[in-house]
Amino acid sequence: MSIKLEGVMETLLITLYARAKDAASATPLLNDKKAVEMVKKIDYDFAKFDSGWMSYYGVLARAKMMDEEAKKFIRNNPDCVIISVGCGLDTRFSRIDNNKIQWYNLDFPEVIEQRKLFFKENPRVKNIAKSALDPTWPNDVKTNGKKLLLISEGVLMYFKEDEVKDFLNIITNGFESFEAQFDLLYKMLVNNGSRHDTLKKMNAQFNWGVKDGSEVIKLCPKMKQTGLINFTKEMKHLLPGTKKLIVPFLYITNNRLGIYTYQK
Repeated sequence: MSIKLEGVMETLLITLYARAKDAASATPLLNDKKAVEMVKKIDYDFAKFDSGWMSYYGVLARAKMMDEEAKKFIRNNPDCVIISVGCGLDTRFSRIDNNKIQWYNLDFPEVIEQRKLFFKENPRVKNIAKSALDPTWPNDVKTNGKKLLLISEGVLMYFKEDEVKDFLNIITNGFESFEAQFDLLYKMLVNNGSRHDTLKKMNAQFNWGVKDGSEVIKLCPKMKQTGLINFTKEMKHLLPGTKKLIVPFLYITNNRLGIYTYQK
């Protein structure tokens, strides 16, 4: 089937293909068989991403570490609610589900329509076909007093700073309390998408980044930062051979996971 996604929405195909390549490898890290299934059915030139080895290992490291942090939250709150902000064609729910959590996928209507082609309905999974910048989307989430986790992977770097601020205001105005786990771009990569090994092949740009994650708090002082994890911690184990030589550089420039809490 053909898939028509433009601009930022098209970038979800980068992460999808990386997970599919991993599953087809001899030593898979995520072993995302669903990603393989989707890539086989989508009529798209995925081969243009094959040269992007940095993105490949980066996507896998990020996904694994974000899975681990989400699992920690679930272990402490087994009957929780989780929102995947900018879910794309992600399969994280199936990778971390404990058969109790309530899950919400939030993304543009065009993306949610694509998800419906590949994922079966599940009473514990609901789709919200809205932009993360639509101030009404929190109204579609029912927490019923349960602990709430917001996960954002590969999203905030495409927002402009004022849009990041708007998003943070939407979630703090929309919920009584939550933990948020945000994938954050290093600030020196902003406006340098043309140098990125896969992003340069599509019409999208990095618009916002951070140094240490405190930038989130400056935009929304109501939140508190509780952690910052560099994805190089996992990526250094994945890089083969001489590619490990770039690890010191990666600790400076790689994405990191910012962890935040909010209590009204």
